[in-house]
Amino acid sequence: MDKLPDTDILQGKIIICTYPKKDPDDFFEIISQLGAEVYYLPMIEVSPSLFQLQKEIGSYHWLVFTSKNGVSAFLQEQKPTNSNKMAALGEITAAELLKNGYVADFVGSGKSGADFAEELSGTIPPGNSVLLVLGNLAPDTLQRKLSANHPVDRVNVYQTIEPENIDENLLKQIEDDAYDLLIVSSPSAIKNLYATLKRNKTGLRLISIGKTTTTAMSELGLNPLVTAAESSYKALAEATISYFKKDLKNNTL
Repeated sequence: MDKLPDTDILQGKIIICTYPKKDPDDFFEIISQLGAEVYYLPMIEVSPSLFQLQKEIGSYHWLVFTSKNGVSAFLQEQKPTNSNKMAALGEITAAELLKNGYVADFVGSGKSGADFAEELSGTIPPGNSVLLVLGNLAPDTLQRKLSANHPVDRVNVYQTIEPENIDENLLKQIEDDAYDLLIVSSPSAIKNLYATLKRNKTGLRLISIGKTTTTAMSELGLNPLVTAAESSYKALAEATISYFKKDLKNNTL
């Protein structure tokens, strides 16, 4: 069989993203160039929270960031010192640090919080103090794992909430099955979408950004068509393209 073309493999496909529109958006840039119609139905809103550290920032050996939102909210209020080392979960988080002038000393694989906890426990020397910079909905996976050998503090620097305004037309498209794929990049987004939909919940065609989001889907009785190889929007795009290539191949056999 001839190689399947990439240039128009997504032509006319309707893809709905459940995360807020970003600038830049690697997913949109890649997918729209291949002919897809990309729409945004944000199922979460993220806003900075007021926070206070339990001790001086310079007393922590490590600052641990798990998201881009955590980096931006934290740096609005605090300035790391030369005594702080920094760890980032995934390339997106590391890139946000770099954008603000900081280079991560360690970048985790980005596959899940549990994987990151394992990686950190083998990277941070025993006894080093750790500050976890998180959102209000982040589980205590990191804290439980690291607390065995490190003094650990946690600070919630942003909150993730359900959006006040939701595009009813796009919701109806999903309920009417008038779309090709839903792109989901967080557990909160799929939970909020599932709770908001009034019908046609079980047959959702989902692409997941990673294992943590896929787990949240499974808890709702949903299964993604594909889970991205790593937690990045570029990997989401690659997973989407891979799905349509496989679908096209199957339909032409």
